[in-house]
Amino acid sequence: MDTISEISQTIRQLKTDDEVQSFLQEVLTQAELDDLSKRWRILKMLDEGYTQREIAKILNVSLCKITRGSQIINDKNSVCKKYL
Repeated sequence: MDTISEISQTIRQLKTDDEVQSFLQEVLTQAELDDLSKRWRILKMLDEGYTQREIAKILNVSLCKITRGSQIINDKNSVCKKYL
């Protein structure tokens, strides 16, 4: 079993939002948490109809990072899109 599968299985076993948050805070550095939060904000803003340039200006991120999010939002099979 690969590491991502192990992490996925562990997250599925967590019972509460507090456990999930604690797990993420224990495993990830603050910089990684910040990056994950920013990536989620990008996805949400794209889903809400913001343009890539608006997001870049608001969040101070590169268009490359936003383009990746745009590809996720435009993928009809996207799991992220399903939960936004």
